[in-house]
Amino acid sequence: MRKYSLLILFIMSSMVASAQFARSFTRNIASLQMVLNDDWAKPPVITLGSDDELLFSFDELSHTYKRFTYRITHCNADWSPSDLHAIDYIEGFNDRPIDEWENSVTTTQLYTHYEFTIPNDDVRLKVSGNYKLEIFDDENNETPVAMFAFAVLSPKLRVSAKVSGNTDIDTNASHQQLSFDVHCAGYNIMSPSTDIKPVIYQNRRPDNCVSGIQPTYTTSTTLQYVYNERLIFKAGNEYRRFELTDPYAPGQNVDEVQFVEPYFHAQLYTDRVRPTYTNARDENGRYFINTLQGFGSAIEADYAAVHFTLKAPYDGSGDYYLCGDFNGNFFGANNRMRWDEENSCYRTVQLLKLGLYNYHYLWVPRGKQTGATAPSEGNFYNTENEYLIMIYHRDFGERYDRLVGMLQVNYDLEKN
Repeated sequence: MRKYSLLILFIMSSMVASAQFARSFTRNIASLQMVLNDDWAKPPVITLGSDDELLFSFDELSHTYKRFTYRITHCNADWSPSDLHAIDYIEGFNDRPIDEWENSVTTTQLYTHYEFTIPNDDVRLKVSGNYKLEIFDDENNETPVAMFAFAVLSPKLRVSAKVSGNTDIDTNASHQQLSFDVHCAGYNIMSPSTDIKPVIYQNRRPDNCVSGIQPTYTTSTTLQYVYNERLIFKAGNEYRRFELTDPYAPGQNVDEVQFVEPYFHAQLYTDRVRPTYTNARDENGRYFINTLQGFGSAIEADYAAVHFTLKAPYDGSGDYYLCGDFNGNFFGANNRMRWDEENSCYRTVQLLKLGLYNYHYLWVPRGKQTGATAPSEGNFYNTENEYLIMIYHRDFGERYDRLVGMLQVNYDLEKN
């Protein structure tokens, strides 16, 4: 009992979810999600002028209603604020209240679920590019409690791509190489090397995203990005996975579940360093809220303190971090693994809403900002990874970066 009490105190004192795509700045805001057109696997990118709807949602961990508002800021390709004013990119009003909310039902962890969509009757976006959406508590409209990052696409350029295990540094070993073409026939680009800005994400990880690259070859109709060493990615391994949809019955990769006031506690099976490729289905880091209790997962899914254990040798030159979309692949105090000297393993506890979760353990050396998969997950060319290619354009004299092309492509061993 004393062990669980200490773990509960740790969770409540340090629960922070952070990300390039979604980030909470307070322990009371949890389960941040963006879902495009009811498809949780799609990237959060709205096509300008379409019927796309992007659903934003989060939980505030109490049954006390709080008046939240959201504020939208247009950003450049590097997510810094652009030079546009709100009137330039919003049709409607900024700083809008979030009117849709419901209290959780029959859950041990009380929470209030908030959600809204973009566009809506009050807000429509007029230009393409990156957008930052900040959530504010009405008591303090200067400091956000959470942040979402999404994009709006104006499809002007077509992108084609290929991912190969045969790279410029190894063949069918530990890396994957991305090559892609930007087809620009009929679209005027004055200086491709400076005006076009590709940004590439592997499994939506912000730490190893690639930007600032220039085309290898340029023709009147095509920009080719090939034989570029910066487009060689460490392949990693398939994501680890657990599923807990019923707090009274262990799901996939869950050893046991028990209730210790005030939470359910789910002990996962001990994870170990993976010396070989794991041929298992995954969702490339996504997570999906779901429960078998009741009818509406959004307000009936309970929370559980999920215990993660990694059996790996101690290394004081860096830290392991538990990463996935559920915490935004961010390297923070909450998801840093703690060394358990008595049991010679790394541990962390996360308060998570019931559902399906993908996760990795990423190793971050001291003073570095990029995580490594090799120490815990390994790197294997046949891993099915997802690559998101986003093409931005800023013509001479313009005040912002337009998002004019996008492609999501997966490495599929059977097709390569």
